[in-house]
Amino acid sequence: MATEESLHQALNRALAAGDFDAAQPLSIELGQAIIRRASAAPPASRGTIIKDGLDRLQEHLSLARIMRAHLAAQLQANTAAFLYQCDSSARDHSWRFSG
Repeated sequence: MATEESLHQALNRALAAGDFDAAQPLSIELGQAIIRRASAAPPASRGTIIKDGLDRLQEHLSLARIMRAHLAAQLQANTAAFLYQCDSSARDHSWRFSG
């Protein structure tokens, strides 16, 4: 079983790489690790543990949103560039008017 800190690091790496398929199970495992740690802690400190864990999960969510926005922008730019590229076969065509 991975430590909570190693899960945070692995989730950061996955999100930074845009690997959302790997990030999803890591985020679930991280949430479960936070719950386990809070459950094992004295009742007085559980709220702090949950709040700190939630804050870190929110940071990961923000990173995921930023990475998705960057990937969407790249995809949009690549799509636009692809649509405006000249097809080599189109160069051989010309307009002809018949009267």
